[in-house]
Amino acid sequence: MKLLNSFSFFILLLLLCVSCTNFKDLGKEFEQKDDFVPPPDMEFYGFRRESYDTNFKQLDSFATNAKFYNKKKLIELYESRTYTYDSNHTVAASISGEFVKVNQDTLYTEIYTNVIAKSSNNTILYTEYLQWDNDKQKVKSPVPIRVEQEDGSWLTGSSMEADMGLEHITIYNEVDEGDAIGVPVAE
Repeated sequence: MKLLNSFSFFILLLLLCVSCTNFKDLGKEFEQKDDFVPPPDMEFYGFRRESYDTNFKQLDSFATNAKFYNKKKLIELYESRTYTYDSNHTVAASISGEFVKVNQDTLYTEIYTNVIAKSSNNTILYTEYLQWDNDKQKVKSPVPIRVEQEDGSWLTGSSMEADMGLEHITIYNEVDEGDAIGVPVAE
């Protein structure tokens, strides 16, 4: 009799638990949210990529970490440095930044934080954010920049656009400029 009462009580308790449970909400804590970032399809530490045209090295790219997201067609590079080469095997240009996002289809590239680009004419561009539009073959920075020439002169502005070789640069809202010995140019 005591066993039957214990069993009845257990069944009653089980029925109360089941009847009070909203089964529609079960498992919702495991659903993907909008801010969920899936893991990369591939990840490499100490990443390096070289590009050749026959025996001529065109490009050398390094990153401490590279993540490839194939479904999103996205590559993320951390602490990246890239060098392009002339036909005589000398560095023609270089660019570095702490974080890089590359669209695998369009090659549209965004470079963030401590961006330094140096061209073959020894023009150096400093900024915190840089975009490369492969379709237009243009470099663009919508944030403040500083451009230094080989002779030591400089120019700063709120944003800029340029060709890939930094030969033709348009600086918007010029803020400051200086000559080769570091003296600001008087207006």
